[in-house]
Parts: sequence; C-alpha cells; structure tokens
Amino acid sequence: MRPVDKSSQDVESQWTGVSPSSPLLPKSQQPQNSPVLNSTPLSWIKGVPFLIWQFTENDFPTFILPNSAFGIFGALAGPRLFSDETGPSVSEVLWRVPIVIIYNWYMTFIFDLANQRGADSVEEDRINKPWRPIPSGYATMEHARLLLLSSIPLAMAMNWYLGVFSEGLWILVLVWMYNDLRGGDHMLRDPLIAAGSLGFNGGSLRLAGGVGRTVNDEGHLWTVMIAAVILTTGYIQDLKDQAGDRLRERKSVPILIGDGLCRVVIGAFVLSWSFACAYFWRLKLWAFVVPVLLGAGIGMNGLLRRNKEADYATWRTWCFWLIVLFMLPTLSWF
Repeated sequence: MRPVDKSSQDVESQWTGVSPSSPLLPKSQQPQNSPVLNSTPLSWIKGVPFLIWQFTENDFPTFILPNSAFGIFGALAGPRLFSDETGPSVSEVLWRVPIVIIYNWYMTFIFDLANQRGADSVEEDRINKPWRPIPSGYATMEHARLLLLSSIPLAMAMNWYLGVFSEGLWILVLVWMYNDLRGGDHMLRDPLIAAGSLGFNGGSLRLAGGVGRTVNDEGHLWTVMIAAVILTTGYIQDLKDQAGDRLRERKSVPILIGDGLCRVVIGAFVLSWSFACAYFWRLKLWAFVVPVLLGAGIGMNGLLRRNKEADYATWRTWCFWLIVLFMLPTLSWF
C-alpha cells in the first residue's frame, strides 16, 4: 500500500477549504474531472464559468427568466408603464433583452453564493438539493466565499454603469439580511424575498425600457403589486423543501401553519391575484381567462397532489403563472 503524503493533503486542504476526509467531500462522491477540485489556481480560474452556471442553474428558469420577463413585457407595454407618450419600440426592447437577463443572472449569482456557502445551508442542501455545487463536491464553502468577495464590487460597478445602481444596492442589502443576518430562517423570509423582487423587477423594467425613460406611477404600482403577489404566494416553493427546512429549524409558512392549511391559503391567493391583476389592466374576456384558469389549476394541483415531485411541478407552474401575469400590461393593448 502506498503511504499517504500528509504534506500534499495539507496543501489540498488549504486550497479547497476542506480536508480530504471532510464530510463535505465524501471520496466516493468526488467528481474525478471537476475543474474546481484541482489544486492549481489556474485550473480553478478556468472552472469559474462552470461554477457560475452550477450555482445558478436551478434558478435560471424559475427566477432569472421570470424577473427578466417582467421588464421585457413591461417595456413592450410602452406608455402603460412609462411617462413618455410612445415608450420604447419593439426593436429597442429586443435589443436590450440580453442585458436584462445578464443583470438578473449576476445579481442572482451573488444571492446564490451567499445563500449556499454556509454550513447550515450545505447540510440542508444535502436533503433538498444534493446536486448543488458544494454538497455534490464540485466546490467548497471557501470557493463560494472567494467568488462572493470578487463578485460584489464587480456587480456594483456594472450596476453603476447600466444606471441601476440603487436597485442593485437594494438587492445587496437584502441579500445580507437574508443570509448573513439569518432573516431567511425566520418569518422575515417571505417579506425579504418580496422586497428583493422590487430590485430585480424594477431594475429589469428600467433596463428594458431604457435608462433615460421614466417609469410612471402605474408602472411603480404594478411593480409593488407583483411584490405583494410574491409575498402572499411565493412560499409555494417551500412545500417541496419541508424536510430540509425542519432540519435547519427554518420557520417557513408550511411548517408554521401546517401543510394542509398552507395549500389552501396558496390556492386562494393565487386565484384571487389572478382576478385582481387581470382586472387592474381591464383585460378583455379572452385574456382574463388565461391567468384565472392557470391560477385555478395551480390551486387544485397543490391540494390534490401532495408529494415532492408534484410540489416541484406545482412550483414551476407557479413560476410560469408569474410570467403570464407579467404579460398582462402588454395584453391590455389588444
């Protein structure tokens, strides 16, 4: 048997942030070709783009794209949400789509780094989301800390350049409150998430419409209204995560009021907001029906199908329902 080189283990431990025998990286689960677990700094840098995707992959279809859609469809509504008489043209909005997505992507990346790097988060992710970079062994808590340190100033500089510095700063403050001050483990969790949507959606709307344009009162009211929608229905995502939340002693709504009552409350709010948002934009009957039927389907699915796989599907359908709501200002023209 080949003797163990303890000095090489120490070097690896200093670089990766965990020892080779750490429970964070079981030997049987370590990916042999991971660009991040290589002990050379150059290989680690080459693996950063891969890590960015790994940290945000789960949030791309359920958070980054919906937040981007709010700004894009809001800008397409033109003077419904902006002070000038015409608003941005379709070609102008389409030209800005990539930067809207990028803004939501790098701000979500900062949240994910802060959210996934703690020891409690890693243990929770072993149960709820074992494919994430740290519990799966593709990265360590130290990697996440270093990425977070470098990402925040870069994001602030980018936000200043794009003209959404105040929205970005608002998000960073809430990220700090949610993760480092543990607001996400208490009853502040859902209010913080809803407040964060003001920064993500408000920034998306400003970028999609053009920084030189001013969002009107109706646009600001719509942004706040969507934040209220997220506050009162967003804990639908907690239905699938109850096992990990109990381990962490997180006071999520399903745990506080019970799984059954939580499903009833979500269904009632989703259906109510479907009517309220459609009425707010004075939609014609054909457009009125779409969010209402989708909202009713979410409520029924949550009540009748109660397992983790079904809760994942219900949550993703809720994300699609949000995008439908975001389309309502544009549909109000027809």
